[in-house]
Amino acid sequence: MDKDLSACCPSTPSAGGGEARVPQAATALPTLQRNALCKIFGRSGFSPEEVAALGHRRLQQAEGIGSKGLATIILWLEAHGYPLTRARPAALRQNLRKCSPDIEQAISLLRRHGYTVHKKNERG
Repeated sequence: MDKDLSACCPSTPSAGGGEARVPQAATALPTLQRNALCKIFGRSGFSPEEVAALGHRRLQQAEGIGSKGLATIILWLEAHGYPLTRARPAALRQNLRKCSPDIEQAISLLRRHGYTVHKKNERG
């Protein structure tokens, strides 16, 4: 059963004028990460460009991709010329501001039901 490895094994020009495949060991995406990405896309074929377009945060939240798997995918993307950058801290701060009213509401609810809520590193 032959699988299309074009998504994992890029072509490079060879000395003879044709195209030569880069050795699979150098650029291949391991099976676990490949399967997790297939699950995200809903198909077996995908390109490094498509994976990079998902972004760091989406890959980080994907089912079946842990920290080691994410590191492997980032290295694979870099080997294909698609460096993946982390989410910007400013965007994260903006998300926290949006969540703040929800957190305040949750704290209020907990206190109403008799729980004591402490700030981080505060014990009373």
